[in-house]
Formats: sequence, C-alpha cells, structure tokens
Amino acid sequence: MTRRMCYRTLGMVAATVLVGSAVSFEEAQAQTMPAQTYFDLTNRGFEKLAKRISKKLELRADPDDEDVQSLLDRWEQEEGGPDGGWDYVTITRLWLRAGSAARAEMALMQAETSGEVPGPILLLDQARVAFLAGQPDLAAEAYWKGCEEAGETARKEYWLDIEVLATPSEMEDWDRLRRLPITQTDLCDYLRPFWNERALASALEVKQRLSIHYARTRFALDNYRRRGSRKGPTFSNRLGRPTNSAYDDRGLLYVRMGEPDRTTSFAGNPSIGQDAVSAECYQPNETWGYDYPGETRVYHFSANSGADDYWMVENLGAVYRCGNPAASQAGTAGVPGGVLSPVNQNRSAVMPAIAGLVLQDLYRSRQGVDPRYAQIAQQMDDQLGQNVFNPSSTIATGSAALDAQRALAQEREWTASDGEFAVDSVPDRPPVAGDTRLLVEELQFLSPRGGMNRVWINAVIEAERLTPLALPGGQFRYRVEARWVIVDADGESQTLNSSFEATTPRQLGRDESLPVRMAADLPPGQYRYALLLRDSRLAPGRDQLSGNYRRVDLIVRELGAGAPALSDVAVAADSGGVWSPGGGIRLRPSPAHLTGADGVGFVYFEVYNLTPGGEYTTRIRLEPDDDDAGEAFELSFPGAGTTDLSRMSRRLLRVDLRDTDPGRYMMQVTVTDSATGASTLPYFTPVTLNRSVR
Repeated sequence: MTRRMCYRTLGMVAATVLVGSAVSFEEAQAQTMPAQTYFDLTNRGFEKLAKRISKKLELRADPDDEDVQSLLDRWEQEEGGPDGGWDYVTITRLWLRAGSAARAEMALMQAETSGEVPGPILLLDQARVAFLAGQPDLAAEAYWKGCEEAGETARKEYWLDIEVLATPSEMEDWDRLRRLPITQTDLCDYLRPFWNERALASALEVKQRLSIHYARTRFALDNYRRRGSRKGPTFSNRLGRPTNSAYDDRGLLYVRMGEPDRTTSFAGNPSIGQDAVSAECYQPNETWGYDYPGETRVYHFSANSGADDYWMVENLGAVYRCGNPAASQAGTAGVPGGVLSPVNQNRSAVMPAIAGLVLQDLYRSRQGVDPRYAQIAQQMDDQLGQNVFNPSSTIATGSAALDAQRALAQEREWTASDGEFAVDSVPDRPPVAGDTRLLVEELQFLSPRGGMNRVWINAVIEAERLTPLALPGGQFRYRVEARWVIVDADGESQTLNSSFEATTPRQLGRDESLPVRMAADLPPGQYRYALLLRDSRLAPGRDQLSGNYRRVDLIVRELGAGAPALSDVAVAADSGGVWSPGGGIRLRPSPAHLTGADGVGFVYFEVYNLTPGGEYTTRIRLEPDDDDAGEAFELSFPGAGTTDLSRMSRRLLRVDLRDTDPGRYMMQVTVTDSATGASTLPYFTPVTLNRSVR
C-alpha cells in the first residue's frame, strides 16, 4: 500500500482553514462521513449512532469540541469506540469540523497506523488538517503528493473538494476524465491547470489560493450549507451551477468570490401604509455586490424554497409574493379588502402593473450596492401607483407599466451577465482595494539565457493612497509589495514576489508615483499574467491594502534568430537612473512615455541578427495621434551604431523634440542593416511630448 508522507501539526494554533470530502452513502457532498464507517456501524445495529455522527458532519453549524467529545463518548459506550482506520478518518473529520487541528492530527495518526486507509486519502486529510492549522507549505506538499498517488476513491474526494469552484466546461472535462480507467488518467494533470487558473485570477501563489479555498469552504459549511433536499430548477441551475454542491447560492458565491463588498436586504415598504401591504409579502432576501475594475457585480438571493436556503433570482422584484395592493383595498375575486399578504394575495397581478406601487422602495434599497438600482426605482417613481390607488385619475397607466417592464427586462440582462460571470468563469479577485491608479507596460529584450527573452514589467503606482512610515528627520518611507503570476499556454504557472522601497522628504500626493520593475526569463510563446501591486501598510480605518492589479495576455516574441529584429523600445524623460538592461546603460523608463519638460526624451532599444561588426541605420518617425496636433516627421541616425560579434547592439538615443508641437505622438522605430539592406519590422509605441519650458 502507498504510505503517506508524515506532516505533524500537533500543538499548532488552528486557523480558519478547512474542508474535507468523502464518499457519501446518498448524494456525494463535501466533508461527509466515510461510507465504510457508516455502513459498518449500520450493519452492526448502530444505525442511530451512524446517523448522529453523519449529521454532525452535515449540519450547517459546525460542532464544537464539547459536541464532538460527547459524540465520541457515546460511540465508546454504545459500540466500544472506533476500532478501524476509516473510523479514525471519521474522527479526523469531526475534529476538523470543530476546528481542532491538533486533535484531528492525532486521529489521523491512528488512521495511518491501522494500515486500512489508502495513502492518498490520508494525504488529502493531512492537507486539510495543515490548512486548518495555518501551514500552507505543508498542506500543499501533502495535497500534491496525494494527487500523484490517487486511486478511484481519493480521486473522487479530490473532486468533491473543488466541485463548487468548477465551471460548466471544467465539469464536462472532469466527467470525461472520471469515465476513463484510473490507470489511464493523471489527476494532477487536471488539478494543476485548475488551480493555476485561479491563482492567476487572484494574483496569488497556488498554495495561497488553496488555503483561501479551504478557509472559505469551512465558513460556507457553517453558514450556507443547504438545509433543503435536492435543488429544483432555478436561475443558477440554468447558468450551470454544480448540482452536487453542498451549499445554497450564497455559499456558492462565497466560495468562488469571497466576501461581498456590500450587502443589503429589504423587509417592507416604508412609503406606503402597512394597512395595504404586510411585510409577509416579501420573501427573505439579500443582495450582494462585488466591485471589479470599472463595474459592480450584483447578485440577488431569495429564500423562496421555504427551507432557509437562498437562491439567486433574475429580478429583485421576484421576492414580492403578493398581488396588487389596490385590489386588496377594494376586494377582488372574492377576496375581502384589508391587509394584503401571501394568504389573501391576488396571484393574477402582473409585476409591471404593480411595480411603481410596491417595488419602488425595494429597488431603492439596493442603490447603496449599485447606483443602477436607483435608476430603476426612479423609472418606477411616476404616477402609476397613484393611478392604481385613485381610479378616477385621467392619466393613463399603460406607458408607465411599459417603462417598468423595460426596466425589469434591463435588470434581467444585468443579472444574467453577472450570474454567468460567477458560475461560468473564474471570478477571483486579487486581495487589494483597487483604489490606486496603476500604469503598466512590458519590455522584451533577448535574455543571456539561450532561447529566452527577458521580459520586464515596467510599472508606476500612484502614491497618494499609499501609507508611508514616518521616519526621524521628517522623511517618509514607502514600501510596495509586488506579485507577478505568469501562466503559459500549457497551464503551467510561476510566481515572482518582490518589494520596492522609496524614501522621500515629504508625503507624496496626487499625480506622484513610485516605480516598480520586475523581470522574468521566458521562452517565446503565449502567456497570461496577473500583476498585483499593493501597499505594505494598512491605512487606518481600512480593511484592505491600497493598490491595484492588471491581467494581461502576453506574446513573447522570437528575437534570437532569422531576420533583423528589434526589441521593445523603452522611453524615458531623462538619462541616468537605477534601471539597467545591461551594457552599462542606465535610465528611468516610464510606462507613461513622457518626454522631459524641455521636450527631450531618451529611447532605448536593442537590435538583433545584424551583420557581425557591421553598421546599421536607425529611423524614427513620429505621427500625431490627433490630426491637429502637428505634422509627421522623421529622424534618421545613419551609421549610428556598430554591432558586436554576437550580431546584437544596444542603443540609447537622445530625441530632441523642443521644436515640435506638444501632444501625443505615435513613434515608429526601424533599423536597417547597412551591409545587407535588410530592415526590422517597424516597432510602434506612443510618446507624449510634455514641454513646459523651452
């Protein structure tokens, strides 16, 4: 039998990280009781005990230490206590649910000693214990070791841990994988790209993203575990929600997207009399909002199943479950006038016909989550409601009802788009406030390492929102943390972490920034990357570090062979600086591509595959972005450089634009080999002439 690697976590302080999964005796769900123990107890006449243990692992609220110990005492009294490896796996998971990593580890040691439990199962549970104990390095090592050795049972458990995260296409891939013989599959080949994708989206290392997942699932099991039976057709099901998930839709989003930025709910209409509509007319409801760059993703939930399970709804107005309040006042279809409630509701009422009367306050309650909902409320803020209450009014209600219907249709488009984003994509966000302006470019040069390019991240981050450390003498020290996650076309990932410091004589303000530069050697090909830059200090009163992030598709070019080739072009406002691409050259390239205030700029590039020892000519052409900004012109540097024997040359050129109109220009750089007449492909990059002095 394959044995597990032993990672001991005894005595560790438990952190909020956990979830497990197991083969279930009904519908398989995460962190359930091993079927072996359940059936063994049942077959020996202890079905009540088996069900009691199972419920402790399946209830929404986690058991505490006292609950687990009481259950173990009962097990001892009724059946003589655990006596097999799977029994101790069960105990491990009970202590995991109770949040006791040390006791879970002790039980897992007993399970290992038995020799009954497959090594990969033990390794996966060891990973869960280590995540709970706040040991992500040990947890990740056990997780991937178990993945490499997983058999049929372990493979199923690994899947149940991540099913809640899977997109519909990933579920299809898994369905094909699980149907293959275990000898023809490699679980790690599936899991590594799966986790690399989520690490990329969140700008985290894989072990960090794993740790967050187990922390979130622990919280979701405690707060959002489904209480009802099998879930019927709903909005999220149509989007491709994992039907086997142990959570309601709030738990689904929490595990996939984390804690929302804003939440709200609604329990009744303050602007109309409670003698017309009772609070019972509104199903329990919640709305969650998540901020992303340039937009807010909004999700409405309603407990419309009657089981305290909340499911997404397409229209917020769907939480209203009664009829037309005017019909209630007058009495309709045999229903006497009075308070309108779900008991005496007029089910024939059409939503747009009552929108202006009972939904306006409901939608206005969501304006703090997303201002768009104030617009919907405003569209319902017309004379529609007054017309319903005052039939003698001569103002027609048809157009108002049509406006409300259009508003609700628009809302359905929003919720469908946001729902697809949550269920049918990887919606992770990096752990940063996203409140700071960030400008980023990549610069590619041929690496000294054969067959690779050196790709530089050249970025500036706005300093105004960063929190510096005050130093003696009135100076201030800024520190920026940087993480660069790169994923190649095969789904393989690498992560670079760094930090950057700057000391200034005063606090920096708006439009002042700090530079950040990082480099990675990459072979030519297609990549995606996430760059996270954030403050190292948390500002008072904030719950997230200031900073921002970028996600970029990147093509690393082939520079080292064939025709003459030009590197990327770096642009700086002046010469000198701390950044050096090699060859003794130093400058301060900025992704803003601004010239100096005197209209002079510096450009750096490298050219490859020229005649060894030969000369070349550089031509720079500038064309205004705006037709009225100025005229196009060319600068030529004939015989301006000589290549070395490696057929490569570095050039730092001073470009004097003092006699040129200020504005934004597109710069085109071309290099021609004087010996062969062959030219590089033109390289285009924007330049802003920033002349404030002459």
